[in-house]
Amino acid sequence: MMTDHAFLKQKRGSSAVFLVVIVASLMAITLTLVFAGRNAVRISIADGSLHLASVSLLSEYDYYVQRDYGLFLLPGTDIQLSQSLRDYTGFSAKASAGRFSTVNTDAVRQQILDYMKSAVGVKLLEEAGSDSLGDGSGIPAIPDRTLRHGPTITSLPSRALPDTDIVTTAQSLGENLKNPGAVFRTGTSKFFMDEYILQKFNRAECTRGPNHFFSSEVEYVLCGKLSDEQNRHRTDLALEAIRLGLNLAHIYSDPEKVEAITAAAEVITPGPIGVLTQVGIATAWATAESINDVKLLHKGHKVPLVKTAVSWAIDLDAVLEGYKGEDGCIHPQVDTGRSYADYLRILLYVKDEDIKTARILDLIQINMRKNYDGRFLVQECATGVSIDADIYGRKLSYDRIY
Repeated sequence: MMTDHAFLKQKRGSSAVFLVVIVASLMAITLTLVFAGRNAVRISIADGSLHLASVSLLSEYDYYVQRDYGLFLLPGTDIQLSQSLRDYTGFSAKASAGRFSTVNTDAVRQQILDYMKSAVGVKLLEEAGSDSLGDGSGIPAIPDRTLRHGPTITSLPSRALPDTDIVTTAQSLGENLKNPGAVFRTGTSKFFMDEYILQKFNRAECTRGPNHFFSSEVEYVLCGKLSDEQNRHRTDLALEAIRLGLNLAHIYSDPEKVEAITAAAEVITPGPIGVLTQVGIATAWATAESINDVKLLHKGHKVPLVKTAVSWAIDLDAVLEGYKGEDGCIHPQVDTGRSYADYLRILLYVKDEDIKTARILDLIQINMRKNYDGRFLVQECATGVSIDADIYGRKLSYDRIY
């Protein structure tokens, strides 16, 4: 039979074992919490470092593109970007710009809209009128050029995109331009996009940047030809096509002009066939007026979309006699209406948005290669970057965009 002393000794031993078990458990929990806390702190530090590194990576945008065009384009291959990221953090992290390539013109277009709204949006809304703000006066004109450098041509962002000829598009406008409210409505995305083009790039009779390659860059956005001469020629044909439909509509709405056409047709081809002659005379008259309209625009004059008798320049006798005017064009009684820049805005308005954005990038690449970096390629730039890292067994992923 167990004595009281032995029982007490056994009880104390059981308590000691219990305490050891409790202490061991507490120590295990404590160590677990310490290690978990250490990993959490390490991951938090890594997360903060990667966040700061990603911002630093975005700061490596092309300075000249941002200064001249207000766009943030990050140059570099995935290998180069990943190396920069590792240099910033010391972690084994990967950077990829594939999802944010400039092939995605939507991202570039959004940057343009943000730039216009933040930088000059208020000014545009207050002051935009019938013409683009400013005329580039005081900047010397640059000579006409033709792009012949093969590697530059083949790498242009717009080369792979399908396009509808601007003359074909203009021929379908005609009557739809009698009330062009949407074209000149300020504050819309289309307005900001087209205003950006008119503000940043050269056009015939207006030099925005003296170091740009082309002298007719807005016309390049419209036509995509590789020479200033070709781009201006196609643009002039498009403007003549717009004016032809509007001028024909005016001729047939003016009783005096209809009477003059009928009388002339009777003299040339009396009888039933005179109806066909009337159509030919009306078309020739409208065509002559359209060509004259474009000449007036190039000389800095204005041409209304819908004409009246006093804004009509050429009479029928001048058409039949081939009279061209003393300075190459005939002036109407009044000088009112829309400017050359306004007519370019009309053509820009109906141009495909992806084509416009891609050709903006074309011009940026051409000008960057001319002035700063002969190897600059827009296709090697991005509007953001994806970052992936495996830190102490935990995967971290980030998307950073401008």
